Amino acid sequence: MKELRKRGNLSPYTLDMTEGDLYYNTGNTHLALKFYNQALDSDSARLNPRNEMKVLHRLISCYGYLKLDAQKSERVELLLKKAKECGDRAMHSTALFELGKMMYYQGENERAYKYLYEALSMMENTDYDLKYDNLRYYYNTIVLYLLWDERLAEALDALDKLEATILSETGKETYMSGLKEKELKRLYANRAVALARLNRTEEADKCYRKFLSFGDSKDNYLIVPYLFKRGRYDEVIKLNAEREKEYAAAGDTINYYMTSIRHSLGRAHFIKGDYKEAALQFARLAELRDSLKAREQRSAAISLATAYDLSRKNMQIEKDAAKLRVRNILLWTMSAIVLILAFTIWQIWRHHLIIKRNNRIQTRIIEELLESKARLKKEKNPPLPEENPAGNSTADECSDFAHICRLIDDNLFREPKLSRDDIIRMARIPKNKFAQLFKENTGMSFTDYVNGKRMEHAAYLLKNNPQFTIEAIAKEVGLSNAQFYKLFQKEFGITPSAFRSNLSTNDLVEK
Repeated sequence: MKELRKRGNLSPYTLDMTEGDLYYNTGNTHLALKFYNQALDSDSARLNPRNEMKVLHRLISCYGYLKLDAQKSERVELLLKKAKECGDRAMHSTALFELGKMMYYQGENERAYKYLYEALSMMENTDYDLKYDNLRYYYNTIVLYLLWDERLAEALDALDKLEATILSETGKETYMSGLKEKELKRLYANRAVALARLNRTEEADKCYRKFLSFGDSKDNYLIVPYLFKRGRYDEVIKLNAEREKEYAAAGDTINYYMTSIRHSLGRAHFIKGDYKEAALQFARLAELRDSLKAREQRSAAISLATAYDLSRKNMQIEKDAAKLRVRNILLWTMSAIVLILAFTIWQIWRHHLIIKRNNRIQTRIIEELLESKARLKKEKNPPLPEENPAGNSTADECSDFAHICRLIDDNLFREPKLSRDDIIRMARIPKNKFAQLFKENTGMSFTDYVNGKRMEHAAYLLKNNPQFTIEAIAKEVGLSNAQFYKLFQKEFGITPSAFRSNLSTNDLVEK
């Protein structure tokens, strides 16, 4: 969490909620409260009712765990108000259920059940992503209260609905390995207890056998009321003795589970008439409760002190960090400006050098091309190909194309507006054959071929006639100034002016 806060990639709200969850799930409830309250004071919660309700829900759980009824009641009331304002039925249900629990522990049982059932009905009609998790929790809580109040018929009805909820699968639930089996085992234990108290022993025993079929020893304490009702005191003693050994092996013998073990063992031995062992278990129970109370007080004091120290330390760190941030912001701003300016200048300079070097290289390539063309012109026209044994069609085609090329060379610059039709008329060749000859011998159209010739001539003029303006050369090759620039750059990858300016520096070009 320290590293996450240092990086600053997440909002303070998200960080506080995450750290609060970490402390809550590890039993440090006082520290969890600190971070949840910080999250509640953040802009993310103040400006977003959904986020605010998430924090309120967690705060209610914390205050409930710490038995701080006044604070819990305040948060429940606020959550209920926010949920109504937002029309959030899931959070409305959550607030009502917590209100029902508070009513129950204050002895207002009938009002409590009214709120609990209303919350249950409301949750069933939502599309909340944790809907089925909440429903299972609601039903289990209601069943517990009904069993305590000996409302056994209602408890059985609630257990039937709970079973339907556990077995229903919509595909939206988050899968948790073993959760379904755990819930069913709890259900059969509670059903066995209710049926046994109604003296429906055959059904109760059947549920007990189903309970045992799950094998896992966890949650076995749930079946103890059934065993007492059925008079199976030896099984009560055996079951609780095994649970005691498990906690002893884990080094955890001071907890509330051990109080239920001591109480069950004392009661079972007393009913069996083993008063000495019963007295021993009840004495150990009293000692255990004192130890738990002392540990809770000590733990609460340590948690509060730790929370205070952490808060004071965080305040000092925040002050120092604020001063450092102001100084660093100024330093970073100046450094960034200098770096941006330096980088921009370097990029401009580098781009200029690249263009300059490329222009020199391209100029040398064009000059070499012109020299090569000049050498070819001085040579005699190549002889026609040897006669083809099968006929003279190939030789005739080569002769026709050579004739067309000569016509273009002889007339192009005397007639800058020379067209394709003019050449066809002079060469006396059909139009379809004319196009075929160009495609087969050059791989390009007549227009591209002629434009290439124009650009070669323009390059020659630029090199050998420095007194000519670029506009005059464009006119000489039969093009407007804009057309000339566009075609020259397309043909040679360099502008006419850049080509001319680099003619005097060709001896510097690196090969």
